[in-house]
Amino acid sequence: FVFCLDIGHAEMQDIRTSSVEMIYAIKDKIQALHIHDNDLKGDYHATPFTMSVNYEPIVKALKDIGYNGYLTLECDAHFNRGGYTAETVEEGVKTMYDSVKRLNEMF
Repeated sequence: FVFCLDIGHAEMQDIRTSSVEMIYAIKDKIQALHIHDNDLKGDYHATPFTMSVNYEPIVKALKDIGYNGYLTLECDAHFNRGGYTAETVEEGVKTMYDSVKRLNEMF
């Protein structure tokens, strides 16, 4: 068995832990990540770097354990709640790309 760590869920205050704590606890058993942002209270599935999750300590912890698994965006709210139209969908895709690029540069 391996884990898919959901970053957005792990950062919600009510669970009384954090992504960093979970990363160090389950280390080499993590094979995938669901990456999304929130306000640390609600499960918004927002694009990374658009709300309150601090990705710097998370990426540091992942680097510390030698993570080399998958990074999957779980930000369906980006389009569902983002107000994008057929005319502006390209802008929405670019915003998502920019967040992935920023994460990649952090690694």
